Amino acid sequence: MKIYGRAQDNESELVLLSESTLVADPNTLRELASFLYRCADNIEDLGEAWEHDHFENIDAISPRLVVFNPLVVEAISDD
Repeated sequence: MKIYGRAQDNESELVLLSESTLVADPNTLRELASFLYRCADNIEDLGEAWEHDHFENIDAISPRLVVFNPLVVEAISDD
């Protein structure tokens, strides 16, 4: 697993993170867990046909969370 991120003051640069911290209430964590399970199911069921998905959160201040299929990343980097 790799975790990438962008700084709030410089969203143009994508960097590999060594650590990530979530601050969230139990309901949001459960929603996130459900989202991650759906992404895992889609990768298993659809393979390279499924590329990515965005976690939707109703919080006013919430970072974007995108899950990307590693099979697609490997296919792109092999080209």
